[in-house]
Amino acid sequence: MGRASAGKRKARETGQTRDHTVPQMYLRQFAEHRSRRHYELTVRRIGNIDEAFPAMPNNVFAVRGYYWGTTPDGVPHHGVEDLFTQLEGAAATVMKTVLDAPDGALTGRWPLDTEERLDLAWWMAAQILRTTRQRKRLAHADRDVERLDVPAEVAAIASNNPHLTYIVEHLASLAFTLFARPWGLAFTSMCLLTSDVPVVLFNAPDAEDQQAAAAACDILLPLDPHRLLFLPSAAMLARDPRKRTDHRLVIPGGVGIALVQVTYDVADAFGAHHPRHDPWRHWQPSGPRHPSPWNGDSHSAPMYSLEYDVLAPHLTVERRWLTEHPPPHTADRPDT
Repeated sequence: MGRASAGKRKARETGQTRDHTVPQMYLRQFAEHRSRRHYELTVRRIGNIDEAFPAMPNNVFAVRGYYWGTTPDGVPHHGVEDLFTQLEGAAATVMKTVLDAPDGALTGRWPLDTEERLDLAWWMAAQILRTTRQRKRLAHADRDVERLDVPAEVAAIASNNPHLTYIVEHLASLAFTLFARPWGLAFTSMCLLTSDVPVVLFNAPDAEDQQAAAAACDILLPLDPHRLLFLPSAAMLARDPRKRTDHRLVIPGGVGIALVQVTYDVADAFGAHHPRHDPWRHWQPSGPRHPSPWNGDSHSAPMYSLEYDVLAPHLTVERRWLTEHPPPHTADRPDT
């Protein structure tokens, strides 16, 4: 057995695998493909946002032993990570269908068929539940519960159980909640940011009842530097019947800047973007981010509201705008 293989085996045996909290297949959508198997992101620490650094998707958004748990009999397992791997494989195929369509930046094959939509809904639900922000929220809510001391070698694995249990208990119901909502596929001329909280629940990232929040609020998922999924809130659906079914939209650059701010505000520790699609060229963070009570934050949370028009079915956006950045006077008006 080679040295690397032996190391991986030992990591699995001791619960110290390097587990990604954001899927590599997703991060590659925001990375520049430099050569075979070489993708590069630009990453920024939220605590030092102006010091960007390059990184490969496999080297960031990872925590040792993050998805290890124990069975009721005390046997270590990695079952949640294995489940996520299955969900990611199915979702990757759907994303390729949506993002690589040759007919335009916004595929004409929208809405997705039922199976594709279900695959992506399960994947989105997993991204809501699995984040480091979610784990910190749960631990903070549970901080006053008395616990028995456990041996140090057991603590690292056993401490993950509450979050893993939470994921397993809520994953299916959250996936079907997302599946049942109308989805908007969007293009924006603004370069987008993603983070270690890739699916953003507007105004409710830390809601105690994440399923209720996901049923009612606006939801944002950046898909790549210029495309995103947007699930309009119940209030928006009440105002505009056109948004009660799946639709497509073009978001002006100015509104796209606001979406970057929303993404930044809920990030836990890191943000990431494509090296050649840098939001900082047009935007700088402003105002307080969503508070992190587990870090002692007590300020009020920012509140967001978004309005947009539905794109006529016969229109799309030329694919060239995915890589070409228009001059300032046309920044909000890509060819349709």
